[in-house]
Amino acid sequence: MTIATTVVVFAFLLLGSISICNAFDYVPNLDSASQNLVDNTTQIDELRTIFIDDVTLVYIEGMEWSPVSVEDVEDDGNTTNIMKWETSVNGEIQATGEIDLSDVNRELPTSFEAGSIQVKQKQTSTVTVTVYLDTTTSSNSNNYQTYRRGICIIPLLFILLFALATRMVVISMFIGIFIGSCIITGSINEGFKITLSEFLVGAAADEGHVYVVLFTFFLSGAVGMMQKSGGMLGFTRDISKVATTPRLGQAACMMVGILIFFDDYANILLAGETMRPLLDVLSVSREKLSFIVDATSAPIASISPISSWVGFEVGLIQEAIDIIVKRNDPETIGGGGGGDVLQIPESGFAVFLNSLRYAYYSWFMLVFIALIIFFQRDSGPMLLAERKVRIYDRTDGGPGKGTSSKKEGEDDENQPVKDQPLYSCNLLLPVGILVALIFALLVETGTSGSGEEQSFMDKIESSDSYSALLWGTMATAWLTLILYLLQITIPGTGTLCWPTPERIWDMMPWRKSICEERGELQPRFLMSVSESVESFLYGMGRVFLAIVILTLAWASGSLMVTIGVDRLFASVIVSGAIPYQMLPTITFIMAWLMGTAMGSSWGVMAILFPLVLVPTYTASDGNPEIFYATTSAILGGAVAGDHMSPISDTTVLSALACDVTLMQHVITQAPYAMWVVLISLLFGYIPIGYDAYPSFVGIILGIGASVLFVFVICVPIISPTGRWDPITKLLCGHRELLQTLSDDCIKKSNGQTLIGEDNDSHEDDNDNDEIKKGKVKDADKGKVEAAVVDVKIDVDNIKKNIGSEEEEIPIN
Repeated sequence: MTIATTVVVFAFLLLGSISICNAFDYVPNLDSASQNLVDNTTQIDELRTIFIDDVTLVYIEGMEWSPVSVEDVEDDGNTTNIMKWETSVNGEIQATGEIDLSDVNRELPTSFEAGSIQVKQKQTSTVTVTVYLDTTTSSNSNNYQTYRRGICIIPLLFILLFALATRMVVISMFIGIFIGSCIITGSINEGFKITLSEFLVGAAADEGHVYVVLFTFFLSGAVGMMQKSGGMLGFTRDISKVATTPRLGQAACMMVGILIFFDDYANILLAGETMRPLLDVLSVSREKLSFIVDATSAPIASISPISSWVGFEVGLIQEAIDIIVKRNDPETIGGGGGGDVLQIPESGFAVFLNSLRYAYYSWFMLVFIALIIFFQRDSGPMLLAERKVRIYDRTDGGPGKGTSSKKEGEDDENQPVKDQPLYSCNLLLPVGILVALIFALLVETGTSGSGEEQSFMDKIESSDSYSALLWGTMATAWLTLILYLLQITIPGTGTLCWPTPERIWDMMPWRKSICEERGELQPRFLMSVSESVESFLYGMGRVFLAIVILTLAWASGSLMVTIGVDRLFASVIVSGAIPYQMLPTITFIMAWLMGTAMGSSWGVMAILFPLVLVPTYTASDGNPEIFYATTSAILGGAVAGDHMSPISDTTVLSALACDVTLMQHVITQAPYAMWVVLISLLFGYIPIGYDAYPSFVGIILGIGASVLFVFVICVPIISPTGRWDPITKLLCGHRELLQTLSDDCIKKSNGQTLIGEDNDSHEDDNDNDEIKKGKVKDADKGKVEAAVVDVKIDVDNIKKNIGSEEEEIPIN
């Protein structure tokens, strides 16, 4: 009994010495917490910089609670359940408040809103949040550079202007990123550090970016194998029998772009790589090829109900609709809509489909491409680029060609061997396999593992396009290697032979001497494993510089968001001073400018869809036409900005796939994109906002305006008058060059064939040097043939057959 009594007393004393743990036995600790600044106007969060006079909300996230120590507690224990906080900037208190902890029980808050701040002058702003609970105090501080709104646009302007002036895109992007980093940190030293450690390394290490880089490497490597196998030359030879003119060749390129509608990256790289040799032979400039490829890819992928874009677009639209539904329901917290009937579908996909009839930019761009191809008319820098190639029947892509073409012209490292069989199936089969694999993998990655019923469209919408592209290209590379190993050829014949047991036996290394004794050459694989690997690595090496530019483009886009360009444009939309009828127009312009600045159409959509759609529905009182038009305006403006931005990933990839210098691609494409932007506004978004006519009337009027532009502003590439359009006269300062090209254009249209030497110059300053002395031949009418001599496309045999005597005349 004594022992039991002792145990009970000891247990009682032990329990008495331990205080019951409740919510107030802990104190807040902000040491490991983080600040999240949110722009009050646009609700864009995670700010790294502050604009002068802008109201900025401060949030504390990740706050921890530490058990209270005996020394920190007064004799009477915790005496309050109120946690007080204050927010200051450089020691000046700007907001205070308190949080009542009496109702939290054991759920202690880990985040809270710490009021708002407003900075009135340029400075390094130290934002400090301090919390008080009883006798304990904890604080969290961060430094932010504060400047006026216009400062954030300086890096973008530098990149654009310096790149245009010097044509040094890589240097321009790097310096622009460095300037922006210095603005963000307020220090040259720290700016250089985050240029490398945050923006460049961050761009290269991003998971989605790694997928794109690997996909590009694998596809370019596979294209290198197709080139070495003779498939690319075979395809060019075969299709040139049908596409015998520049018009037909460009039309074929556009059709390839339309057929690969499900992903813009796959579209660009496949169309550019496969159609480039053909259009070179047909004397089409690389600038024109890259325009057709780039301007077809994103527009067709963005409006296709089955594409890698749809899931992303629909997801953003659905999030905005969910907010609208919640706000329209008076029974939900924050709902104040009075329970009115929703004027739009509650399905994001249904809204997307309804918005397609307002996708003016994409529709007008596709129509515009078809018009300039069919009528063979151009204007501005594109006309200049086309005439430099077309007048002199150049087959090297013209002076705008990229460095890869120059390398290929200097050596035959990746050309097929002399007696290689040239079959287009060795290109078409791998491309067909690639398209089928990507499409199948899009469906597979979009299939839910939960067993719930999904439609085909649901699977496409939910697909992981990055994974599908990467796995598809990697598998294609392996299958292409196997395909070439399954084909056997006898050297010197230029044909394939059946893989009979005897021939397979003769391919063994020790059978070489026996075959020679029989007076036969030893059979070989179409491409051995070592040849396939070498050509694969060669193809990867071709795109290295472009990958560097692409990485810099991603880093530039990230910088633009960090420095505040997105806030600058977005604040205009949500300012409240815009009539709701103008929302589609203003939204399109803002999306276009942001796309040009950020270089990412997806980035623009991610910002503007949640930012604009909800206010648009509220401001227009649920007008479905305004809502659909604004939805399509975000999409169309983002694509338009992509087409005009030198830091856009699709712009860089187009230049890479078509092997044209990046700035030549931007300079020649931008005027056409500007025209399509203009007619999209004048005949689309402005009148639609004011309900002037139905959407189909706007499309008809826009098509009519495009036809008018082609016949009034544009001029024939080969013209009997040799005249130039007003845009070219305005933009080109080389009058002597224009006159020389005009004179030679007249000669070309009169049936003379001007043969000029190829020139690898990429600089406009050397344009006059590109017109070399050559020969002028009186050409009879003839047909275009394709011929391949020594496994290279023999340009002379693809020219017009000359039946009359030749007379040499120097070119003026």
